[in-house]
Formats: sequence, structure tokens, C-alpha cells
Amino acid sequence: MGGAKPAEEAFETLRAQLGGELPEGLRKLDREQLVHLDAAVREARHRQAQALAAAGDRALSHVPRLLRGPIRRITG
Repeated sequence: MGGAKPAEEAFETLRAQLGGELPEGLRKLDREQLVHLDAAVREARHRQAQALAAAGDRALSHVPRLLRGPIRRITG
């Protein structure tokens, strides 16, 4: 399923996920490589979100229990 069109679509999907321009050198990757890179970025973002949530929970552990709910609602 090689071809320019599928690789271009995978490139655009990755660009949209990252929200900006990508280095032109990434256009040299084939579709499979771009899809793999996209999946790796998604997984890294997922792990980052989990780590950030855990850090927030640890930070709230220093706040009195009665204030944790309102603080969570304020901070989102």
C-alpha cells in the first residue's frame, strides 16, 4: 500500500496531531514509518497525561481533604 497519497495522508495526520509544521525531512519516511511515529507520539502524550495527573494527585495530598474537591473543580 506504499504510494505518495497514503504517505502524504499519514504525514498530515502527524502534523495535525502535533499542531504545527514538521521538518521536511520527515517526508522521506514511508507511510508505515509515519504511522509508527504517530502512534509513538500518541503513546508518549498519554503517558505524559497520566504522569501529570499523578503529580496533581500527589500535590493535592498535601491539602486538607475538605478542600481537595473544590480545588480539583477550580483547576480542572
